[in-house]
Amino acid sequence: MMNWLLIVLPLVILGVLWWLWPTPLALLFQWIERRRGGLRSQRIQHDGIDWHYLEGGRGEPLILLHGFNANCDHFCRVSVHLRQHFRILAPDLPGFGATRLHENPSFRIDDMALRVLDWLDAINVHQVYVGGNSMGAYLAAAMARHAPERIRALWLLAPGGLRSAQLSAVMQEVAEDRHNPLVVRHRRDFQRLLDYCFVHPPWIPGPLLRYLGRRASADAVRAQQIFDVMRYESTPLEELIDGLSVPTFVVWGQADQVLHVSGAQIVEQLMPHTRSLVLPDVGHLPMLEAPRTSAEAWLSFTETVARTQTVDPK
Repeated sequence: MMNWLLIVLPLVILGVLWWLWPTPLALLFQWIERRRGGLRSQRIQHDGIDWHYLEGGRGEPLILLHGFNANCDHFCRVSVHLRQHFRILAPDLPGFGATRLHENPSFRIDDMALRVLDWLDAINVHQVYVGGNSMGAYLAAAMARHAPERIRALWLLAPGGLRSAQLSAVMQEVAEDRHNPLVVRHRRDFQRLLDYCFVHPPWIPGPLLRYLGRRASADAVRAQQIFDVMRYESTPLEELIDGLSVPTFVVWGQADQVLHVSGAQIVEQLMPHTRSLVLPDVGHLPMLEAPRTSAEAWLSFTETVARTQTVDPK
């Protein structure tokens, strides 16, 4: 009888945690993913914001900025391939993840860029490479517009903020004032958003999936407000990057349903020192769906940038 209980009781506890109380297991899976990426959780309070960010690796600083309604953990898998080459700093951007606000700041993209630059000053980081996905790439470009002397190179993964690109499936729904798939109000919305983001979704444990869905739905009102400010009140990406001479590498999934891949050509036409890579059979999140390919392409690009900047510091 005792042996039977020793077998069944742990299974019952695991079942309860898995289905009814997912938070402890979700946080465990999150911790494991960070450890695999060589990243550790850090905090700093500065100017009314309790910043949470992941840090790890060695080398020159690489700032990685997540997309809308995402968080810093979106870069754990690509960090596996980057941590031997860069000191990685991936913040939860204000309004998302575990970064806490003590006031209600502006979410215009220019104001957000200045806020991230101020955070970098607070942690004593100045010359940087900056990468970002979607909203995070839009933000990275705004940082380069405001402080080009601080940015060694940009890594833009499916950047947001373009007004002249073709409408994707998601942005078509937004334009027609239908349900905004990027704002999660219910758990089923979160699953639908994942379907839009990936061609081949990575495995996400059930407890982590439910935890992320619940957290996103709890912040739905603020998420919609941030989205509206970025879309209707912020400087378009075309204006931010026009003529910007910072070396830039654009990566886009050919099958992106969130932001149309036609944006890659627009960025190349507006920026004089840009190279782009379109990944077949990949969706909106290349750093999650094709982490090794994305990382190796970025490393190759930065090696070229480093050689060029060594020969010609200007």
